[in-house]
Amino acid sequence: MLRLILFFCLLSPALFSQDKSDSLLNELKRAKQDTHKVILLNLISKNFYYLDPAQTLSYAQQANKLALKNNYTPGIGNSYLNLGMYYLNKKSNDSALLYFNKGVSITSNTACKSINADLIKRKGVTFYYSGLTDSALFYFKSSLSKYEAIKDSAEVIKMLNNIGSISSRNGDLDVAIMYFLKCLHFDESKNDARSIAIDCNNLGSIFTEKRDFSSAEKYLQRAFKIRSELRDSVMLATTQTNLGRLYHDKKDFKTSLKQYFEALKLLNKNKNQYDYAIILNNIGLSYFDSGDLENAFKYYTLSFDIKRQIGDKSGLASSLGNLGTIYFKKKNFAKAIEYYSESEKIATETGGLAYQVNALYNLHNCYVQTKNTDKALECIEKYRKLNDSMYNSISSGQIAEMQTKYETEKKEKENSELKQKTEIQQLQLENEGQKRKNQLTVALLIIFLIAGAFLFIYSRKKQQQKAELAEAEKLRFKDVIDAEEKERGRIAQELHDGLGQLLSIARLNVASLEDSVIKEDKPDLDRALKIIDDACIEVRSISHNMMPSALIRLGLIPAINEVVNNINATKTLKIDFTTNLDTSLGKSLDITIYRVVQEVLNNMIKHAKADHIIMAINKNNGYLEINIQDNGIGFDTDKLKDSKGMGWKNIFSRVSMLDGTIKLDSELEKGTIVYINLKLKNG
Repeated sequence: MLRLILFFCLLSPALFSQDKSDSLLNELKRAKQDTHKVILLNLISKNFYYLDPAQTLSYAQQANKLALKNNYTPGIGNSYLNLGMYYLNKKSNDSALLYFNKGVSITSNTACKSINADLIKRKGVTFYYSGLTDSALFYFKSSLSKYEAIKDSAEVIKMLNNIGSISSRNGDLDVAIMYFLKCLHFDESKNDARSIAIDCNNLGSIFTEKRDFSSAEKYLQRAFKIRSELRDSVMLATTQTNLGRLYHDKKDFKTSLKQYFEALKLLNKNKNQYDYAIILNNIGLSYFDSGDLENAFKYYTLSFDIKRQIGDKSGLASSLGNLGTIYFKKKNFAKAIEYYSESEKIATETGGLAYQVNALYNLHNCYVQTKNTDKALECIEKYRKLNDSMYNSISSGQIAEMQTKYETEKKEKENSELKQKTEIQQLQLENEGQKRKNQLTVALLIIFLIAGAFLFIYSRKKQQQKAELAEAEKLRFKDVIDAEEKERGRIAQELHDGLGQLLSIARLNVASLEDSVIKEDKPDLDRALKIIDDACIEVRSISHNMMPSALIRLGLIPAINEVVNNINATKTLKIDFTTNLDTSLGKSLDITIYRVVQEVLNNMIKHAKADHIIMAINKNNGYLEINIQDNGIGFDTDKLKDSKGMGWKNIFSRVSMLDGTIKLDSELEKGTIVYINLKLKNG
């Protein structure tokens, strides 16, 4: 969370050198234009953020006064930013900041999780936020309004981040979320991936604090994805650390540890020792809260060793407290006292009052357990005195800061009143203009609605005409098919009854000459009889193909069985046919389905080079389902639309005429499957 809390500090300008300050002051003396002076005063104010906060305040106030006098909006916004940063960086606020940040750490990491830690945390929040951050927040919001007025998006985003960070620190998590969502909206509009990741990381951390784990995980995972794509290992480690904290708070310690260890892999231990130590400490905390004291001790110790190497004394005080807590849990009070005492000693040297208070309270608990009443009383007395002195020193500082805020607000109000009349007149003019705009908008809206209604009616009419044309085309095609089938039947009948009978009579006449021909003419007679026999077979075959007798006499399935048997008799191709259909579907439908099946089989026989076909025709819930599959060479179905052949076109046309659907699935060297689905009118 510390990265989120201090995020706004990263946005502030880098510190200038003292030589730069002198140069700016000399240039200020030579400046003649007020706007130039405002710019220089603001730059000088920034230069003193950390070098001399009193100078920051002085130059920011001068810049603010001169900018307000000249109504120089960028300068007003910048001076408000500097005033806000002054109140955030003011030295008298350091102890309250420690109270809050270390209070959070105490709540998570020490044995005294009850009254003491919560008390410290609450006091830190109260002291820190009731005074100086109120002033900072006031100036940042003022700065935001000015930058919004001149549409300076870069500065607007900076201010939104600052306000969001302070609101988070104030405990106003919903307000913080609102401002960070605004940041996210700005950054998304610019498609700035790195900034989007920062916004999502911040939102994920706040939702974790709100214990809205679902939202937290959503934003942190989005930040993780972006940073993974950017291959930003350091920032990715930060996001994984935040994910680790999220799962820790959900008490999913296994996943929490996984995230922490992944974060460690991404960090270069030698270049990121401070962050490395923090993650090791978090790993120790996860083991501690999961009840694994041995691993907790191991990783607390690793964190302690790195902090000692880099000279992080404040961190050493924290780690010593954590190690003391392990021994306290193990009831090794002598060791716990040793570590707590060392923590209190280092905290006293570094001014880490929060760690002092924590160590003293824990020492008090240890001495109570060992029945050392004198030492227990001594520690609790020192603990109370530190709390009281902290409260008094911070409270006195708040009064002065609130007075400064009051004076500044008073000046701002006076300047506002001077502009009020002009602003009212401007507002009236804007209202008139807006009224005319509204009238024009309504008129345009009515025109668009009329045009939209006309287009809708026209489009619907076109669709209706298209549907009617399609239906008419279908009926015409049906009439053609019916006429074709009738003609097929007539020709088949004439071939069978006319030409077939004539050929039979001719054969009888030729055969009667067998006894009267001489031996030399016998081969010619046999050849003539064979030709007549072949002609009879051909006539019967043509007649049968045009209108199978089995289809007319027995119906669809017997006719298809006859086709299947004839093909299987050739021994070159095997067809497996199954069906649950045991009745005719009606003469017209039987004929159409027969033609479709016949055409599909013909295509497979001619082109597929298959030796096996599986065919099924089944009636199912009011539908007729036809599946035909071969093991042939397959083909590219996209080429059908460019095909000049009539076979597939006839198949598609016949299926469409029956309001059915057809689907082809073919893969080269793996065969073809034809799916046909027809809705039966009679169910």
